[in-house]
Amino acid sequence: MSDKPPHPLHSSESQGGTNPLGGRVHTPRYGGSSRRQWSGHVAHIRRCPECGWENDEGARFCVSCAGDIRSIAAEPSSETRPGLALLQKRLERDRRQHNRKRGNDAPGGGGWIAVGAVLIAVALVVGPDRSLSLLVWIAAVAAALAGIWQIRRDQHAMRLWGGFLAATAALVLVFVGFRAIYASGTFADNDEPDINATPTSTVDSAATPANPGNRLSGNVTMSGGGPLHDSQMPGPAPTGSPILAWQVDTGGELYGAPAIADGILYVMSKAGILHALDAESGTEIWRHTVTSYVTRATPAVVDGTVYVGAGFTFSALDAATGAERWSIPLQYGGQASPTVRDGLVIVSSQQGWIFALEAESGEIAWRLPTEGIVFGAASITGDAVIYATDEGILYNVDRQTGVSNWRITLPGAIYAAPVVTGDTVLATTQAGELYALDLASGDRLWSVNYGGALPPATDGEVVVLAASDGGIYGLDAATGEQRWLYPAGKQSLTAPAITGNLAILGAGTSLLALDLNTGEAVWYFLAGDTIESAAIVTDGFVFFGSRDGFLNAISER
Repeated sequence: MSDKPPHPLHSSESQGGTNPLGGRVHTPRYGGSSRRQWSGHVAHIRRCPECGWENDEGARFCVSCAGDIRSIAAEPSSETRPGLALLQKRLERDRRQHNRKRGNDAPGGGGWIAVGAVLIAVALVVGPDRSLSLLVWIAAVAAALAGIWQIRRDQHAMRLWGGFLAATAALVLVFVGFRAIYASGTFADNDEPDINATPTSTVDSAATPANPGNRLSGNVTMSGGGPLHDSQMPGPAPTGSPILAWQVDTGGELYGAPAIADGILYVMSKAGILHALDAESGTEIWRHTVTSYVTRATPAVVDGTVYVGAGFTFSALDAATGAERWSIPLQYGGQASPTVRDGLVIVSSQQGWIFALEAESGEIAWRLPTEGIVFGAASITGDAVIYATDEGILYNVDRQTGVSNWRITLPGAIYAAPVVTGDTVLATTQAGELYALDLASGDRLWSVNYGGALPPATDGEVVVLAASDGGIYGLDAATGEQRWLYPAGKQSLTAPAITGNLAILGAGTSLLALDLNTGEAVWYFLAGDTIESAAIVTDGFVFFGSRDGFLNAISER
């Protein structure tokens, strides 16, 4: 007989052992397969008719009452062993852990959702630029959907990031709702906009300038130097190499040119703040926050009132204090500069309307729908108002009534303000063409393709304009023939300013003064960044803005 101890599976203890999960373990008596029936197995039992106890299938007598159960047929147990419930719990726990691990291991699901939320915030900030805003919105939605797809099977992650998305959506709704309430009464969704002037009086800061009696006397009251937009300046300009007289940080890029009246400079920054500065010293007199939207317009200053549009409003402010005299809702009125003449303010919205407002009250004198959007300022001469749209349509309407005198369509979008010189209208298109048209009839006098779309400047004899290739041209105003060409080497982003025998404009970071008759460089000044606003010239000073947000004043002193 072998002294080898019996295998545990063959021992008597193992033949009726108990599964630690709560079920029974059945093992073949004579070895062989060691397969076990784990808990969760529904056992067959003999149920005692006397006490109801569930006995094993092979039992002869009830272990509870000792009753004879040999004649009782075996049947499946009515209750699952306790181990089955435990097993199910374990399986459910393993499934949750597996899904959570898969969600955590997913490549950037939550990260994509966060990116989508950030892009939504960017889309709200972009504001007036509708095409860019739409692209950002599309990217935001795509990123959020990509993140949701990656974590779709992870309930924990879906709950977490779902709450994040819900909070983001709530903030967006609050922002949009506030903006809609703020802009109530605008013409965004109305074919016939209703504008009611609302007098208010607010100003951010005010100060008294030093030596107010010594202010500069020359006035440049609006974009393009005046209602004709020919960019003629009162001057004089510096004759030698100028130096920096003063510099002021406005806190935002300067797209629009400054205006000056009674020795006070008015300039609107990209940040939506209108600054009033003493022109000789740069000392701030007051500032007024108009909007948080990007503004490219030049304010107009006439008869002691500053007219400025930005965001969802168009306002008239007291030129001395910055107090608001009246304000009307106007959708994105900060892209085209206002033009003021003889008690009328001509201003456009980017919703396809142009308005003539009473300068004193803001009431509508007339309004007209436009085919396309007006980006450039309107010009006023005599009884005519000239304006153009990005559909290439040039209009001439009666100043008092808005009745059309003529309209023509040119090949190419028009973003620049039309210029009036004598009986001629000058208009540039995005196709790089300059057109000279008869003011009375709209007939074409001449045209030339020079490769630019910026507004021209003219003294009636020479037309100066910048091309996109860095060339600056001097053309004969009567025929369009080229008189001279100056190779600046850097693209100009502004219209020239003309004073005396000089044409002054920015090219890259250089401010150039060119001889109006020959095109030769007379002097230049290096700015700290790209020059984006047109220069104005008065009393020996040249004022201009740059991309870094600085308003610069240069002179010979």
